[in-house]
Amino acid sequence: MSLEGAAVSLGATLVSLAFAALVFNQWILKRKPYQFAWGLGLLVFGVAAFTQFLAESSAWTEDVYRVYYLLAAPLVAVLGAGSTFLVSRRLGYAFSVYTAVLFVGFAWVVLTSPVDKIALAAQAIPGGSGFSESVRIWSPLFTVPGSVALIGIAAYSYWRTRLAFNAWIAVGAIIVAAGGSLARFGVPWALYLGEFAGVALMFWGFLASQDLAKAPRPTAPKAASL
Repeated sequence: MSLEGAAVSLGATLVSLAFAALVFNQWILKRKPYQFAWGLGLLVFGVAAFTQFLAESSAWTEDVYRVYYLLAAPLVAVLGAGSTFLVSRRLGYAFSVYTAVLFVGFAWVVLTSPVDKIALAAQAIPGGSGFSESVRIWSPLFTVPGSVALIGIAAYSYWRTRLAFNAWIAVGAIIVAAGGSLARFGVPWALYLGEFAGVALMFWGFLASQDLAKAPRPTAPKAASL
């Protein structure tokens, strides 16, 4: 149990759920598929962070761990699907179908495979150690293409436009990914801090993009009358 970890996880939960609510509100108003995918991904992020809060407040249980792993692995792919819609609607739907079909198989494996309770109790942040390799092998199928789409598209958009909010989104996604990687190499606090800082930066980028969209566009100067 870690009160610091619980506090950071709760903070990440609140930020990501507020972020998800704003994005879903945009989807209700404009019905853009990337908004729905991003809203869903952020909602999943918030619920996964909340399971961490529950575990850090008391202890990792088998049921909490299953829910955590079921949500944590595919969430980057869901966010990445939202980003692919910005490039091409056809590519976005293809990536979404890939993620959905993969998730069905992944859910079956996670919900039916035994949990290693000894490994679960031995580590502050168990990651994938509570499952066998046959379960953990599914995670890269989500995280690798999802990270490439999420980070790559935001970075490319920044390079093309030099709009700062694209950089915030890319850096935020990199921080989330780095936190998870450091946690797997024995730096457990990096996961919680990375999640909170990463989602906060992505939230900041989203707010900045909305401010830019609301800004009045300059009007073309009228031709002087003869």
